[in-house]
Amino acid sequence: MLVFVLVSLWLGAAGATLLWGLEYYLLPLDDRAFSALHPVFGPTGVVGQGLGVIGTTLIVVGVAGYAARKRLTFLRRTGALKHWLQVHIFLCTLGPFFVLLHTTFKFGGLVSVSFWSMALVVASGVFGRYVYTRIPKTLNGRFLELATVRERTRALTVELLDRVGLEADLFAEPETDISSRSSLGALRIALREDLASRFRQRQIRRFLRDHAVPRPVRSEVMGLVRDRDRLHLQTLLLRPFQRLFRYWHVIHLPLAAVMFLVLGIHVTVAVLFGYTWIF
Repeated sequence: MLVFVLVSLWLGAAGATLLWGLEYYLLPLDDRAFSALHPVFGPTGVVGQGLGVIGTTLIVVGVAGYAARKRLTFLRRTGALKHWLQVHIFLCTLGPFFVLLHTTFKFGGLVSVSFWSMALVVASGVFGRYVYTRIPKTLNGRFLELATVRERTRALTVELLDRVGLEADLFAEPETDISSRSSLGALRIALREDLASRFRQRQIRRFLRDHAVPRPVRSEVMGLVRDRDRLHLQTLLLRPFQRLFRYWHVIHLPLAAVMFLVLGIHVTVAVLFGYTWIF
């Protein structure tokens, strides 16, 4: 539900802001300075500079809030870490989009360094989120051990068999192949297992329908099947993705530090030249 709300807010805010200044953004670069819209949507305009200020604020709040939730003890009971991560991603992607509009899609000098460092941070963050969500965790965000994930998979299989009341090879626990230690090898196996899972779920759905299993029970059983297949896939990805996630930290955090450093220089220079927005 939270993801749906955040995505809707992102699309609404980004789309409305883009459409608001679209006439100016579509002008050739040489014609913008002579447009009546330049004092409004230009990088130093009321709206243009405001988008830079708001975008920067969103980035700072998104980074500081998520970092505080992970490190400060008194915040550990203020919502699940995954929800904080979702808000962090929302703020740290909407903020850069506003900054992009602030530049009016024109990059040069220090601005280009600031923008591309920000773009790299966003790209690495999206990749990190992809990896992070595929590593099984507790409610507090701690990574689970492989034995714990396997035990949960077995428990779901037992519950599944008890709930269906029918014996069939389709409901047996999938075999776990973790022979591949490399990240690329794990991804290849994961892709194969994901396709196999989709095929198996169609077979199970047809099997339940053919054996006249009531619709409410079928829905519950399919939910159990999906949960078990998800855990099985996480078993395949656990070790290589945990290693990949550690490598990702080595890249993402320094990039974020460079981004904030260049951003600070850019803001300082702008203030020294008298561009203080509405203040």
